[in-house]
Amino acid sequence: MSDDFDESILKDEKAFKKRFKRIERPAFLDELKKKENKRTITIMLDPDIIEHFKAEAERSRSGYQTLINQTLRESIEETEKTVPLEKLLKDKKALRRLKEGLGKL
Repeated sequence: MSDDFDESILKDEKAFKKRFKRIERPAFLDELKKKENKRTITIMLDPDIIEHFKAEAERSRSGYQTLINQTLRESIEETEKTVPLEKLLKDKKALRRLKEGLGKL
């Protein structure tokens, strides 16, 4: 078996640069990296919760961590929809104005 590597190229910097050009990263890879702004954490979950998401992931052919993330996001979005109503019900001024408005009807 012969070794085709020419070691003399290591001695001459110009020849080395000519043969081994640096390849730039495509711009779309940088864009993908920006979009996937995920962080690694450690979280303790009950075994049955993990098994549920792993089974769901197998059925949907996606990652179980992705499913956990989606479920948490949906929960947050649902909570954010109900919070303004709860705040409104606790706002005495808003309730007084509502009562006055209904009294005029």
